[in-house]
Amino acid sequence: MSANIALYGMMGAGKSTIARHLADRLGRRAVDTDDEIVSWRNKPIPLIFAEEGEPAFRVYESEVIRQLAQHTDLVMALGGGAVLSDDNVSDLSLTGVLVELRATADTLAARLAHETDERPLLAGNDDLRGRIDDVIAERSGRYADVAHLTVDADQDAAAVVEQILVWLREHPDVLTPSEFEAVMP
Repeated sequence: MSANIALYGMMGAGKSTIARHLADRLGRRAVDTDDEIVSWRNKPIPLIFAEEGEPAFRVYESEVIRQLAQHTDLVMALGGGAVLSDDNVSDLSLTGVLVELRATADTLAARLAHETDERPLLAGNDDLRGRIDDVIAERSGRYADVAHLTVDADQDAAAVVEQILVWLREHPDVLTPSEFEAVMP
């Protein structure tokens, strides 16, 4: 049995992509909390925000996190606001570690330039970079406070995964013995 690895950070930081790659390297299952919410509620996130509002979405997100945190051996991609909740952080910390993927506003803007309609916190905003700067300002302190590890996510996915693996090698209690052996250089 090993600890969960929960990835969080700003939208566009690469959480879902990195979770899949990291899970592949470790032989674990990757889980995306947004995908779990969509499956459970049977509607896309933008529609949940439009019909029920962000508070309802956060309730669903917390329930999904509570359920996932009861498992082990997962690599989780969390929504960008998930760690703003003390309850979510507590649930996640009981069975795992929290890894912040931190990217610059320039990188995030470039990655999100064609996805604003799919991102409720960006929808209808004509100043993408300004909105990203605002969200970074709102969240960066909290993101830093709850991280067991902060990784530079301006790089490609392989480099980000390697940074996480380096840290995991130094914290073998997060991995099973076979995972630890598999990621040794």
